[in-house]
Amino acid sequence: MIAGRSWCGLYPTSVAIEDLIEPFRTNVARFLSDLGSRGGIIKISATWRPAERAYLMHWCSMIAGAKQDPALVPPFPGVDIQWDIGSPAETIQAAKEMMDGYGIVFPPALVSRHTQRRAIDMTISGPIGMSPSALWSLGRSFGVIKLESDPPHWSDDGH
Repeated sequence: MIAGRSWCGLYPTSVAIEDLIEPFRTNVARFLSDLGSRGGIIKISATWRPAERAYLMHWCSMIAGAKQDPALVPPFPGVDIQWDIGSPAETIQAAKEMMDGYGIVFPPALVSRHTQRRAIDMTISGPIGMSPSALWSLGRSFGVIKLESDPPHWSDDGH
């Protein structure tokens, strides 16, 4: 199948805490429970990301943004994608459509805390009287560490 938006529905990212590894899973559950008791509202947008999805996200971003030669993209087992779909302009456009479909803001890594089941993307609102730094300190006390440069991203080591 040729590159394009149709790939974005395959290999979905999980939003389930149960898909995280221990002890991070328990640490996240405890942190979210504590936030809930403080009036926090949590919206989880990503936990585990399958390696296939990470591969697709990484290479579409590299082709669209970094102008990676699609002929040099290594294959990935079980993902039969045709990156080069004709002219360079059509290939870059297909990669950009994939980026839009995935909602890519930062170039994704092939291997990340998400593929390792050690990260969660979430939006937190409503903890009464908590500044961002207090929220981040609270998370750290549970072993859930904020990556300050990526608004929704928390992990077991801050990366």
